[in-house]
Amino acid sequence: MQTKQKIIIAVLAVLLLSGMISYFIILPTINDIKKISNDVYLERLDLEKKYLKGQLLKKTMEDFEKIKPEKNKLANIFIKEGKELEFITALESISSQYKLEQTLKLGTKQDQGSGTYHAVPLEIVVKGTFVDTLKYLNELEKLNYYYSISSIALGSAQDQSLNPVVSSLIVGKIYVMPEPEEAKITTNL
Repeated sequence: MQTKQKIIIAVLAVLLLSGMISYFIILPTINDIKKISNDVYLERLDLEKKYLKGQLLKKTMEDFEKIKPEKNKLANIFIKEGKELEFITALESISSQYKLEQTLKLGTKQDQGSGTYHAVPLEIVVKGTFVDTLKYLNELEKLNYYYSISSIALGSAQDQSLNPVVSSLIVGKIYVMPEPEEAKITTNL
C-alpha cells in the first residue's frame, strides 16, 4: 500500500469515526439539550403564572384588609330581621316631617338563595306638594338603609286645594339580613 492510499484510508476512518461520534453522541445530546431547554421554558412559564397568582392573591388579601372596616357599614345598610319596624318608623317620621300622607305596602320576602339576605318588595304611596315630595325623596336617600327603587311615578292627585297635590308611587325593594346566630343566642338567654 502506498502512502497515498494510507492517507485516504486514514482520512476516511477519521471521517467515519467523526460521523459515528456525531450520530451516536452529539445528535442525541443536542436533542436532550433541546428537550431540557423546552422543559426549562415551560417550567419558567408555570413559575411566572404561579408568581402572578401569588401577587394577585397578595393584592386581594391587601384589598380585603382595606375594606374590612367597611364591613360594618355594609351590614348596616341591610335591615336586620325583626327590626323592620325601625325602618317603617323612619319612613313615617320623614312623611310627618313634610306633612305628607303616606301609605306603605310591604310584600313578602323573596329569598335570594344565598342564605345571607332576602329582598322584600316595598311600595310607598306619598301624597303632598311637589316640593315636599322631593324633600321626602331626598330624606329617603339619606337613610342608612338601602332601599333599591325600581320605579317612581308622579301624578296629580284629585285635590282642589290651593296647593297642588302630587301623588307619588315609589316601587322598590328593601333588603333584610337575618340576625347573626350569636346575637340570637344572647337574646334568647
